Amino acid sequence: MELSVQLQSMVVSFSYGILLSYLLRLFYSWLFLSKKVFRIIFTFLFCFTICIFYFYCLYLINGGVIHFYFLFLLGFGVWLGTRFAFPHK
Repeated sequence: MELSVQLQSMVVSFSYGILLSYLLRLFYSWLFLSKKVFRIIFTFLFCFTICIFYFYCLYLINGGVIHFYFLFLLGFGVWLGTRFAFPHK
């Protein structure tokens, strides 16, 4: 894989992590505060949609190849997004 493709994939993974933290905060009430049946359905649909969209983005950039550092940057983006973009009161 070329360096430019890897850098694009890294930027997308990091940005997607920040987007994921925003979406978790946005859908928090549906994912964690509703009735148990709805929680299960919403959590499944949310995780499925997020995963499919992430893999689709990677597929468009690099043919769907996943490396461990893409997942690390995804997790780092989630952590950074929840830590700094949405500070707790």
